[in-house]
Amino acid sequence: MADLRSSNPALRPGSFAPPPTPTPEQLSSQFRQPTTLTVDDVVVHTLGLFGVLGIGAVGGWLIGPDAPGIALGAGLVALALSLVVSMRGTIRPSLVIAFALIEGVAVGAVSRYFEDAFAHIVPQALLGTGLIFVAMLVAYRSRRLRATPRMARIVTGVLFGVVLLGLADLVVRGVSDSHLPVINDPSPLGILFSVVVLGVASLQFILDFDGIERAIQAGAPRSEAWRAAFGLLIGFVWVYLEMLRLLSKLRQ
Repeated sequence: MADLRSSNPALRPGSFAPPPTPTPEQLSSQFRQPTTLTVDDVVVHTLGLFGVLGIGAVGGWLIGPDAPGIALGAGLVALALSLVVSMRGTIRPSLVIAFALIEGVAVGAVSRYFEDAFAHIVPQALLGTGLIFVAMLVAYRSRRLRATPRMARIVTGVLFGVVLLGLADLVVRGVSDSHLPVINDPSPLGILFSVVVLGVASLQFILDFDGIERAIQAGAPRSEAWRAAFGLLIGFVWVYLEMLRLLSKLRQ
């Protein structure tokens, strides 16, 4: 068998020093779990919440046709939970998970209603929402769009405005046979309203990305991953519902 020894003195046996034995402190620091928030924490928690949302959505999809009021009831409960989670200083994972499940029921029932009225509109809305998410992520990472206090005020104001308009529309429908035209009618004004709201809703992702980045830089505890996932979930659902509304108007 050939002798593969090197004639280079620097590569002769014994020329390399053995690696030092790590100390217990070094081993502990190497394998210790991080105690502050990381991107992986946010991704894992977000995927988990979307899984819970999907379970609720399946239930809402199945029972929606036989229980027309399930979307309204689940939506109001989810709205109340979202306010509780948002106003609490300390995040409670149980409340966030409950919100995702109940919100999923509402989203599933609403999706079934639109799908029955407009075939294949749900996959189109999901695709559109996914494309908006990717576009906002690219815009944020490339620094083309940055979160500002003014943007936060606009997005928050529009969000609460849409919620109030939705509640007002429900009241009008309950006391009469009419509705708020700007929300539902496929008129030029109604379509313009949906386009504007969808554009503002898309900026929610920019605020979420900025909040997550700041929390990571500040060394926030890992439990804040629940808050980050909660914010991303709200943004995704808002954009998806506005996309459904806009597509339904265009299809009409």
